[in-house]
Amino acid sequence: MKINKLSPQSYCSGVKNALQIAYEVLNREAKPIYLLGSIIHNQKVIADLESKGAILIEEKNTSRSELIKRIPGGTVILSAHGVAPIVYEIAKERGISLIDTTCGNVLLVQKRMKEYLAKGYDCFYIGTKGHPECEGILGISSSIQLIETQEDINKLKPTSNHIYVTNQTTLSIFETEKLYQQIKERFPFANIDNKICKATTLRQQACLEQEPVDLCIVVGDKSSSNTKKLVSASQSKGIKTCLVEDIEEVKIIDFSSIKSVSITSGASTPENLVDEIIEYLKRVD
Repeated sequence: MKINKLSPQSYCSGVKNALQIAYEVLNREAKPIYLLGSIIHNQKVIADLESKGAILIEEKNTSRSELIKRIPGGTVILSAHGVAPIVYEIAKERGISLIDTTCGNVLLVQKRMKEYLAKGYDCFYIGTKGHPECEGILGISSSIQLIETQEDINKLKPTSNHIYVTNQTTLSIFETEKLYQQIKERFPFANIDNKICKATTLRQQACLEQEPVDLCIVVGDKSSSNTKKLVSASQSKGIKTCLVEDIEEVKIIDFSSIKSVSITSGASTPENLVDEIIEYLKRVD
């Protein structure tokens, strides 16, 4: 079987930084230590942090501003996705010590959004409702209008010609470009600030530029936005693509008619997991 390992692989810089901080805190600080939501979207990594004493506070459809109210005290590690300003306020009121691992790219988006709001701009944000990064941005101001689909653009109601538009850092490069194009057509005077991060862009481009194969395997957590976008990018090339979280999910794939495979991974996937899968594929008859 021909195996093509797409590049880049392994953790992006934001994930590396977040995990380094988290493990250092678990080794250094007194317990209890809480994770306010998954620090990165990889449940195997979260399980390892929990085995070292971290307590995960997470609930579907519950904001992080609500979750932090449930924490009685101690130290709380904020995830790489960032949080809304109110989370910092609640932590201060409750005497909770915060360890912030927010990705630098996310911090830049938050900073820019605050700057343009202060200038009186109408601010639009392309993102996925419910994603923690999106939740953090929308928590800056109730005036920020969320764009998820092309239909949402038709519903936008700016109050002036001063418009600023930016986006979640982990979105699809080609789907986001379609939305920006439509925004430019309706609001040609809008200030467009595309903030899809480099790690996300490079991985998606690798999927779009991969040579034809019988199967593309994307390794990563099924809750990871950037990982799911890799699946979409590969499928857009007409390539059969599957998302797996570990080698056990690879073992149940029928490779009897597959002669060539490409493999990529999300920005929160350990490279050793990809290498383990590649070694398995080398042994498949």
